[in-house]
Amino acid sequence: MEEKHNEIMKKVKAEKGEGPLCHYAVTSLAKNNFRVVTVNMYNPHVKEEEVRAFLGRYVDNVSSARYLRDSLGFWNGRRGFQVLLREDPKSVDGYLHPPAMFSLGADRGTLYYARQPPFCRRCMAYGHILASCNTMKCRFCGSGEHEAKDCDEPKACHGCGSKAHLWRDCPARHRSYASA
Repeated sequence: MEEKHNEIMKKVKAEKGEGPLCHYAVTSLAKNNFRVVTVNMYNPHVKEEEVRAFLGRYVDNVSSARYLRDSLGFWNGRRGFQVLLREDPKSVDGYLHPPAMFSLGADRGTLYYARQPPFCRRCMAYGHILASCNTMKCRFCGSGEHEAKDCDEPKACHGCGSKAHLWRDCPARHRSYASA
């Protein structure tokens, strides 16, 4: 169904200004880029603002977190965010996807959502999984010449990607008086 919608919208954009639709502005009411992203941080004390700042590098319009609960009503450590994926013509499906595994400083996390493409934990790329990956790639600097354990490059900030500072000193991170 989604493929048919995308096919029709491409055809409408290609033939814009021609034929019977030349006097109309065709706008899709479907939000194909809308996703509900579930984030699981292994440290439950990571602030919502920090997770939202990380997601903001990859997606638009990040909502506030909805704390997900189990059948007994206890918070299970997962948070749900409503997001709009950014367009990326080089991607498999035309959207930029946030990494399924990530770190915010020393705190690791995972995320998943509906229609998420397969994710490789070795090279941190979408489109395949670890079992079929034969790429040697450093997850810190992106080099194909070595793995993360042998990396000599300076570490980059997990929040904004800058090599000038680490996550603990990132200006995008909202610090409280207790953490200072």
